[in-house]
Amino acid sequence: MEAFVVDDEELACNQLRKMLQETGKFRSIQSFTDPEQALDAAQKQNPDVAFLDIEMPELNGIELAEALQATDERIDIIFTTAYDEFAIKAFELNAIDYLLKPIMKPRLTKAVGRLLKNREKVQAAAAQPLQTAFGIECFDSLKFYKVENGVKTYIPVKWRTSRARELYAYLLKEHDRFVSKETLIDLLWTGVDDAKGTTQLYTTVYQIRKLMEKLPFDHHIIKNDIGYSLTLSGATIDVEQWGRDLALLPPIDSRNYKTHIQLFKAYKNHYFNEYGYLWAEPERVRLSQLWLEHAYTLVEFLIKEDNRTEALDICQQVARIEPDDERNMKLTIKLYNEMGNVDGAIRMYERYKEVKDAMN
Repeated sequence: MEAFVVDDEELACNQLRKMLQETGKFRSIQSFTDPEQALDAAQKQNPDVAFLDIEMPELNGIELAEALQATDERIDIIFTTAYDEFAIKAFELNAIDYLLKPIMKPRLTKAVGRLLKNREKVQAAAAQPLQTAFGIECFDSLKFYKVENGVKTYIPVKWRTSRARELYAYLLKEHDRFVSKETLIDLLWTGVDDAKGTTQLYTTVYQIRKLMEKLPFDHHIIKNDIGYSLTLSGATIDVEQWGRDLALLPPIDSRNYKTHIQLFKAYKNHYFNEYGYLWAEPERVRLSQLWLEHAYTLVEFLIKEDNRTEALDICQQVARIEPDDERNMKLTIKLYNEMGNVDGAIRMYERYKEVKDAMN
């Protein structure tokens, strides 16, 4: 690896460079006491990692880290400082590690080990075979998966808090668009004062970034003057793909109705249904209406084709997700009657009456 060490104190700069040389893990180590010079050199040489002191005049370490990663997002950052008050801000920038001065050799060895492990993971992800695909499920609950050689496997994820999961879910909904810090605090920490809300947000973003590092596909949370954005590439979001596929479906006929049924069944449950997020309700309603209209179209086509068995199967699957849907209950009663299933028609009619009475 090639490393840059940047510290306005020459003695500290030279000492860290010497300690890094002793690890034997670096091809070259350049040191700078002027952060502007380090930035100019990085634009030409593309170092693998930069060890940055935070408290520097003119251009501090956090500002320098942002500038370096804007030049090349692959540059890893490790901060050094005599004070721990910058820890939250440092980790917000997705730093690999954070070293307090005076830097002890065992602690530096641990940081270098973490750096090497991270780079191995990045290289392994880049070498993923082309037949491996990744995806995110939002129908019913939030899940991650991979499809390798046609086999789908879920990727286990342990969220530190339910707030972290909800923040990720919201940024996923708004992916590749920036959401203001104020919007996120109002959404997740309603009534909390600005200082506490900001701290909670920084901490939660840090938790999510650490979890994202364990996932084998490319996505990042980035920050600018507006707020935060989740950038996503290399993974399919099921609700978005489902909507695109639905829009591209040709009118249903006897040759393609199986494709229509397959897409109908891909709707496993409502959008983030397990969590009941209030902010997800508009999207939940929109998607469910598209799905229900598609189901009605399918059932009516199958009835016309005298295929009542598959029509009833569609109705029963709708009832599993939307048991109180009036139109579906009427279609089910009609099918039971046409198929001679009097008991089934009576049961469904009684259920229909219960729902109507409850509404009145």
